[in-house]
Amino acid sequence: MSQHLLNITYCHGSENHFLLVDFFTRQNKFKDVDFEQFTIDATTQLPELKIDGVLYLLPSGQADARMRIFNRDGSEAEMCGNGFRCIGKKLHQITGKTSYRIETLSGILEGKKVSEIYPGIDTYSVLFNNVQFSYGDKSFDNQPIPELSSDLKFSTVDVGNPHIIAQNSYLDFEKLIEFGKKVNHNCQLFPQGNNLSFFKLFDENEIFVLTYERGVGLTASCGTAMTATAVLAARQELMELNKPINVYSPGGMVRCMVEKNGNFSVTLSGNATFLSTHQILYDSNNRKIVDFQQVETFENEQKNYSSFKSHITLNLLKHAK
Repeated sequence: MSQHLLNITYCHGSENHFLLVDFFTRQNKFKDVDFEQFTIDATTQLPELKIDGVLYLLPSGQADARMRIFNRDGSEAEMCGNGFRCIGKKLHQITGKTSYRIETLSGILEGKKVSEIYPGIDTYSVLFNNVQFSYGDKSFDNQPIPELSSDLKFSTVDVGNPHIIAQNSYLDFEKLIEFGKKVNHNCQLFPQGNNLSFFKLFDENEIFVLTYERGVGLTASCGTAMTATAVLAARQELMELNKPINVYSPGGMVRCMVEKNGNFSVTLSGNATFLSTHQILYDSNNRKIVDFQQVETFENEQKNYSSFKSHITLNLLKHAK
């Protein structure tokens, strides 16, 4: 079978935009290669939508559901914090469960529907246990990486997928893009690529994070990058343990709670905003989206997130003075 009728939710977490494909209530007839190819085809053939990646919600024999996440270049990521929240919301809508376990490439993670981060904003969480400060055989602990910079000090953090992070008070976009491209294109130091972030401290419990995401490029936000940065800041005693940390990005704000009981763990909470639903007829043999129909829009969710974003912007302007 080469033609697939797909039920799609267009959604975002902190303006990290996704197509969410429901293979939980609808039979999955994709071959494995189709996941990658549909992701690439959707991002190139639906220019009217901003798509950073495609989420696939599937049944699981080990947990309440399974999530696969493919970046816009077709590469599969181990985990996605913003995408996990959107998957959690969809699973909640289907099953009614307010807490659940979801299988990912980085393991089975726990999520919940939690109190609103802002009035009218559907908020979901994910718990990252056993955070690591190395990736494979690579470990940097607040030190220069000569291949990138002799001035900035980088650290490795693994929250299910890999990150290298440096404090940079100027949030230099050009340097971030330059370093991000180096790290993700034929880099001997990180042959599988890496997510690269700069962060800046605000108040005692507030950070701003800017990320070049592996497989995507410069993003409005990366949920695991914001999570990894919060953990790193707590480890470096720049932030307090067991205290909510507001983590800002160009796309929004999430809240992290870092704990240490032997190993570090962190709970990420933030929006899961649904924008619209669609039906897509996809021809996998010819790699063509044959038909694309909008079914429903969620104007209230869009309006509420705009209000949230305005609130965040006012707070950021306060720090810019």
